[in-house]
Amino acid sequence: MRRFAYKAFAVLLGSSLIVYLSACSVSSQGQPSSFLLQQDQRSRDSKFAKLKLPLGVSVEVPKNWWILDSDSNSTIETAAEAAMNLSGIEIPKGKQITLFRANSMPRTTYAGIAIKVSESELDARILKNASIHEINQLSPEVKQMTQETLSAVDLELIEFYGVRREFVGSHPALVIEYKRSGQKGAVIVQITRLFLRGKEIVLDLSYRESEARIWKPIALYIRKSLSVA
Repeated sequence: MRRFAYKAFAVLLGSSLIVYLSACSVSSQGQPSSFLLQQDQRSRDSKFAKLKLPLGVSVEVPKNWWILDSDSNSTIETAAEAAMNLSGIEIPKGKQITLFRANSMPRTTYAGIAIKVSESELDARILKNASIHEINQLSPEVKQMTQETLSAVDLELIEFYGVRREFVGSHPALVIEYKRSGQKGAVIVQITRLFLRGKEIVLDLSYRESEARIWKPIALYIRKSLSVA
C-alpha cells in the first residue's frame, strides 16, 4: 500500500494537474444549432476522424470541431493529413508536450479536447496491480490538488466525482472527473491518464454542463474510442 501510494502521489504532485481552460473562450453565449441536437448514433459515427498518437494510441475526434493551433486555421475534417497523424512525434525527456487541442462548433457552444504526452515516473505495473481500496485512497489528495490548481487561475471546484482505474486494452489508466466553474456556467471535466511503456498520455475532455444533452454522449464516444494497437 505504502509503495503504491508514494509512487502514485509522486506522479500526481510532480506533474501539473491538467486543467483545460478553453471554456473561458471569448465567444458569446448562444443556443446549440439544431443539427447537433438531431444527431443519432449512426450519423455520429460517420462524423468522427481517427487521430493517431505516439505509442500506437489512437482516438476518434469530431470532424467538425475547430483545431486550436497557431499554425492551423481549420476544422478537423479539412485539416492536413499531418495534423491527424501524430504517431511519429518524439517525446522529449523531462517535458510534457501538447499534441492536440480542439473545441466544438459552432463556437457559441463549448466542449473541448486536449491531448498531452510525457515521460512517466509511475510504473504501469504498480497501477495495474493496485487494489480498488488503494485507488480510492487517491481521491482526497487529488481533490485537494484540483482545488488548489483551479483556485490559482480563479476557478472553483464545484464537485469532485473521484478517481478510478480503467483499462485501455491491457494498459492501466487513472480517470479523474470533476465539475468546475466557468465564465459561462459550470464545466464537466474528465481526465484520462493512460500509462504505457514508461510514458503517459493524457486525454482531457470537457463540456459546459448546460449543454450536456449534446456533449456528454460525444465525450463518452471519444473516451470509448481511445485504444492501443
